[in-house]
Amino acid sequence: INIHHYDALVEDPEGQRDRFLAIWRQIAEHYAHVDDRLFFEVLNEPHGALDGARWNGLLAEALQTIRASNPDRWVIVGPGQWNSYRGLRALVLPEADRRLVVTFHYYDPFHFTHQGAEWVEGSEPWLGTTWNGTPREVAEIRQAFDEVARWADAYRRPVYLGEFGAYSKADMASRVRWTAQVARE
Repeated sequence: INIHHYDALVEDPEGQRDRFLAIWRQIAEHYAHVDDRLFFEVLNEPHGALDGARWNGLLAEALQTIRASNPDRWVIVGPGQWNSYRGLRALVLPEADRRLVVTFHYYDPFHFTHQGAEWVEGSEPWLGTTWNGTPREVAEIRQAFDEVARWADAYRRPVYLGEFGAYSKADMASRVRWTAQVARE
């Protein structure tokens, strides 16, 4: 269970703080007796005004709220910057809480994966961008995933690739090559 597309929160974290925590209190209490196959994800893709410091503070409060009724539940958490792996550097987790899975999303190169996406301003000129699996393109994916692996090792945290994909306006052959490479990596 996650909170997804909470636009008011990412625009006004302090104004929505109490409501966000109350939502998690209700969810956590309602599902407290469900077995451990149920995971919570605190917030999908924090961004906007939920920068690193604000997100870390709110995340810590949300985890305290969840842990009041679900002390052993696995909880998925991700960094700011839309759960980008680049946001991992700023993510601060409670050291004592070892029932956390860190998620990241991978959509690089963005001009390829989001070409023509109606929700991304300025993406029309990217139409026709291909991904050919050149050594440089493969190396970029490898470098990103190596960075995630180094972070996971340094902080002793399990990591989960929660989202990846390329929008349907990219050509099918490029999408197949890119998806296969990301999945292999």
